[in-house]
Amino acid sequence: MWVFFKLGLEKLMFRETLMRKAMVTAVVTLFMTIGAAAQNNIAQHDHSMMTMSPEAQAEHLARLKAVLEAGSSHGPVIPQPENVQALAVQNIAMTAKSFSFTPPSFTVNQGDLVNITFSVPSNDPSTVGHGLLMETYVENGVNVARGSSKVISFTATTAGTFQFACNVPDCGTGHSSMSGIMIVKAVSNPAPTISSIAPTSGSQTGGTSVTIIGTGFLSGASVKFGGTSATNVSVTSTSITATTPAHAVGKVDVVVTNTDAQSVTLTQGFTYALPAPAITDISPATGPTSGGTLITITGTNFQSGATVKIGASQATDVNVVSATSITARTPLGPVTEQLSVDVVVTNPDSTKATATGGFTYSVPPLAVISVTPNIVLPLGAPGAGPVVVTIFGAGFTTALSSTVTVDGVAATGVQVVDPVTLHATFPARPAGTRDVVVTVGGTSATLKNGFSWQNAPSRRRSSKS
Repeated sequence: MWVFFKLGLEKLMFRETLMRKAMVTAVVTLFMTIGAAAQNNIAQHDHSMMTMSPEAQAEHLARLKAVLEAGSSHGPVIPQPENVQALAVQNIAMTAKSFSFTPPSFTVNQGDLVNITFSVPSNDPSTVGHGLLMETYVENGVNVARGSSKVISFTATTAGTFQFACNVPDCGTGHSSMSGIMIVKAVSNPAPTISSIAPTSGSQTGGTSVTIIGTGFLSGASVKFGGTSATNVSVTSTSITATTPAHAVGKVDVVVTNTDAQSVTLTQGFTYALPAPAITDISPATGPTSGGTLITITGTNFQSGATVKIGASQATDVNVVSATSITARTPLGPVTEQLSVDVVVTNPDSTKATATGGFTYSVPPLAVISVTPNIVLPLGAPGAGPVVVTIFGAGFTTALSSTVTVDGVAATGVQVVDPVTLHATFPARPAGTRDVVVTVGGTSATLKNGFSWQNAPSRRRSSKS
């Protein structure tokens, strides 16, 4: 590579020497006609008169660039960043003198900010100074006069080797010897890592938006689920959002691959499931708090074995008729006056569908069906006294005040347990059978002869023969 670079510069210098000789001949011929005085004047300024024309300078620069490019080795050029965020700052003091660079080579790391202080000594033999042209990084050349210096700054974005040379063609006959090389060492990024992914499951049809948390993600990283590329990938150094592609049901690996080919795999990190269920209709959408209403839930993607929850309780008699229809009976409702509750269908794979406020419970007409126990010892009998009973019925609610009487006497400790159950304490009363009256708000319901105080039957002593 160095021999090729040297030969290129020598050929370029030979061409320029021929051009200069032609220019000198023309100058001599011209000034032989205008006298000795003029010739003396020209002798003092012959250097400026021999300066290459703009066209010749442009041709020299283009050819020198081609030679430098041939002597360099690197991959695709990465543009200079808009904002400098250097890994490190490398300050290089470079001296150009007839006819060499000091230092002739230097090394930096990819991502470094490089500041070259380029100087030409004041005692340098070249009256026009020297310059610096570097492949990729100093593309148009920088000229520095004798006794001066300039700072040249750039970010070493591209790794590789980059030839540099003097771009001042008339700095002297040793111009072709002024060359050097900058080495930019590639910096290896750390491999990416994955610490979590959320959610961890989604529909086999794809379209699930997931967030991957980890470290070392590079802009432009790709994501695959089970070997298929995700879409809508957005990357920061510690998180990636992406949309899952379609895939067969089951667990799959999640693979993040950086632009530098390093990758990380979260083994079986995502589970593809059947499409989540959806509820489109519930009929009827109302029923009593006493439960037992047979409803039909219409929707999509219902799976065999799905469960149904209405409000806080599981429905009974659930039957998955098809992927689009489920029948079920409502459980007991709340003990409040009236309440709309959610209806939730849960498939065996844990996917759910929720109809918010999909069913409304209402309080049915007040009724008293039974009392247990319903027979106790009467007042005055050994062991007689108050007794706690359970009253079964319908229309019980905590939204209104509730009272219970038996034999015209108010029971104590009345408690609404659920929409069909009350607890109360009955007093001891004389023997007899009496009505039980439950009043909720301004409405009463009576269980005729619902409770009895009775003496225990007498035991007859058996006669001996």
